[in-house]
Amino acid sequence: MNSQSSARPAPQRRAADAAQTVPLSRRSFALLGAASAACTLAPISAGRAAASPAPAGPAPADPAPAASEVALADPGATARTRSLFAALRDIDAQGVLFGHQEDLSSGETFADPDGTSSDVAAVTGDHPAVIGFDTLEVAGMSTADREARASVLATRFHQAHDVGAIPTMSWHLENLVTGDDFYDTSGDALRAVLPGGSHHADLVAALDRLVIAFTEAVDAEGEPIPIIFRPWHENDGSWFWWGAASATAGEYAELFRFTVEHLRDVRGVHNLLYAFSPGGGYAGDAERYLRTYPGDAFVDVIGIDTYDDSGASAAYRGGLTRDLAMLGTIAQERGKISALTEYGISGGVRPDGQNASTTWFTDILGAVTADPAAARTAYMMTWANYGGDSTPYTPVDGELLPDFVAFHADPVTRFADDLTGVHDVATTALPAAAAHLARPADGSRVPTGPIELLASVTGHAADAVRLTVPTPDGETTLDLAAPKDGSLWWSGSWDVPDALLDNSTRPLTLHVLEGGTELAAVASAVVLGPEPELAPGVVDDFEGYGDLTALGRSWSQRGANTLALVRADEGGVVGEGDVALRMSYSFESQTYTGISRTVEGDWSSFAALEAWIAPDASANLLVLQLVADGVAFEAYPSLAGEDPFLARLPFADWRPAPWDTAHAERRLDAATLAAVTQFSIFCNAADHGATSGAITVDGLRAVPALPDAVDVPPGHRDAEAIAWLRESVLDLADCGHRFHPRRAVTGAELAEVLAAYAPGAAASAVGGVASRASLAQALWSLAGSPSPQAPPASPDVSPSAPEAEAIAWVTEVGIIEAEGRFGPRVAVRREELARWLRRTDLHLRG
Repeated sequence: MNSQSSARPAPQRRAADAAQTVPLSRRSFALLGAASAACTLAPISAGRAAASPAPAGPAPADPAPAASEVALADPGATARTRSLFAALRDIDAQGVLFGHQEDLSSGETFADPDGTSSDVAAVTGDHPAVIGFDTLEVAGMSTADREARASVLATRFHQAHDVGAIPTMSWHLENLVTGDDFYDTSGDALRAVLPGGSHHADLVAALDRLVIAFTEAVDAEGEPIPIIFRPWHENDGSWFWWGAASATAGEYAELFRFTVEHLRDVRGVHNLLYAFSPGGGYAGDAERYLRTYPGDAFVDVIGIDTYDDSGASAAYRGGLTRDLAMLGTIAQERGKISALTEYGISGGVRPDGQNASTTWFTDILGAVTADPAAARTAYMMTWANYGGDSTPYTPVDGELLPDFVAFHADPVTRFADDLTGVHDVATTALPAAAAHLARPADGSRVPTGPIELLASVTGHAADAVRLTVPTPDGETTLDLAAPKDGSLWWSGSWDVPDALLDNSTRPLTLHVLEGGTELAAVASAVVLGPEPELAPGVVDDFEGYGDLTALGRSWSQRGANTLALVRADEGGVVGEGDVALRMSYSFESQTYTGISRTVEGDWSSFAALEAWIAPDASANLLVLQLVADGVAFEAYPSLAGEDPFLARLPFADWRPAPWDTAHAERRLDAATLAAVTQFSIFCNAADHGATSGAITVDGLRAVPALPDAVDVPPGHRDAEAIAWLRESVLDLADCGHRFHPRRAVTGAELAEVLAAYAPGAAASAVGGVASRASLAQALWSLAGSPSPQAPPASPDVSPSAPEAEAIAWVTEVGIIEAEGRFGPRVAVRREELARWLRRTDLHLRG
């Protein structure tokens, strides 16, 4: 991915002639305290103030430090891996390690990686304390090339270790079902790679290639190099195939658990710490953060990934502090390491004059240290500098460089030269035990029987494992067979009776026993029966869900919200059928929330999306998002008013999400609609919107284009505007598809059209026909009643008339044409209504 650029010579590290880039004093720092005094930070040499000289004579002997007890995901981890865990866990508020992705692999200041060249070292004299890596695989690569790249990755781990850094690795694995990259969310890929899934063997093969990299990463003494492995990151989003829209929380947890168990228990890899980083923006809500948490027995590092496009605004820094304080508290309670596993300026460091803040790095550091719990953050890692035309995430010149140098000089930050002894802490590993039902995963659907049962039990001296299922006739008990040599699984089969395949949720309990004594009982639930089939183009009609567990199998929550199935037979208001979905939300501690689901299909024959919406008069922003051909397109129905309405949203009017500037010119044409993969409903906080509310939706479906109006020929002046009015707002054509373009618009029709265009914003219906004056006032109101530049120019409009400002504005901006006299009392024809409302819409869209 690195485009070659002209290499800049790196300054000699810690040389006197590099004083302008090497910070002043950094205090010597005891990383762990008395119990682990062997782990310290190195004193500062040239370019930094010297520490106080040691007294003459031999130093007094320190008592041998007590071993630190550690509870790792891998109780059999190597001594150096346990030591690294203890060092990072116990750092508390003494300092925070800085990390940089691909620091030795690519950059702005060097063209060819040599194992030591580094953008960070070039401007600070220090390598990062943490260096991030990813697999070097790309979709379509041969197995031989992949295995060779694994050995290269091992070399890079070794290089990071040699410069004094801690290596960490994320995993952007391609979609193993489709063969496309990790952004391809089609093919139900996560479920396919779970134990028992159709592509599980492909996941095993991919993991086994990682084993090559992890086991070949040894230091000069032949010892395995400890590595922080961060698989399946940012799963609370839906941009990766392992994201929220692709699985239930239980299914994601099983993916993570299997990854740990295969590496640890099957392949015997013992130099890894495992990091969980589901995303960011949790507003300090621990329950929301832990929703997909695999469990303490599978995680060593808890982190967040968050990027800032606000210039380190007070709001962003406040949210970051709350999230890091939450992590610090969870980590302390559970004996884990808390980390800012990815952070940075969204899109990277801009050219001079384009950065929202020139003190971004030190401002964010202030947020990290602003709260005692947040200050427990062990490390913070930003993204890579790929060189060439890409945007770097750490500066090598320009207006942000002085701030980055100040960030390095701050006594709180730690770089590679500050670390010594992180692999030398005496530790004792605590025993661990865990049990879980891997197949069927918690929250998953069992469409039919028989279903293979797979359970993992570690750390328990179990001689029996069984599964119990309550049924209308009592309880079914299923005994599982012990694992065979080399296998993880206690296994069995459940032939689900047809009577239970009724789309209901059934609780399950996994019992672990020794000599008849129960050692552990683990509860889960599954939905039994095939998923109700939906017609082509239907996102959901919500009729097929017996309860919220079944709903959760299809829809994944994004952020904090409360879902409820609204039922007509219980007095609820629904759009069609008997059931609708209500999403209640609060913006006290978040700025957006929503739900997502996988929707795969060819929508090329459809022209619009229909959605029944019961708004909440909140003035917040409702976002309907459709992912097609890998691009997220959005439409924004109004939340004004409280009256339910049927929105018809032509795909021609959808646009790529504002944050996706790379695809800003894409449109939802037929070719793009042929590859639909995901649908989401979001509610975003608006500046003057309510802090809480509830939205109900129903009848989400793609629909074909309306038949052409037979009395509006293609060459008609207003053909395009009339088609837009019928497709996007309200179809005024009769059952014979006649629009009657020259028919006068009644007051009731005008009110209905305006209510459809902007629910809650239109005036009440009036009798008779709609006049030009009344329409001008309505359009002016839709625009926010802006002040015109001059009084009305038309001689038949008095400057003192109630409609004068409205007429002046609509004529001066060109919405309503007036040649001489305006005709305020002249009736509006349907073709004129279409023309002038369309012009207003284009004006409002800019």
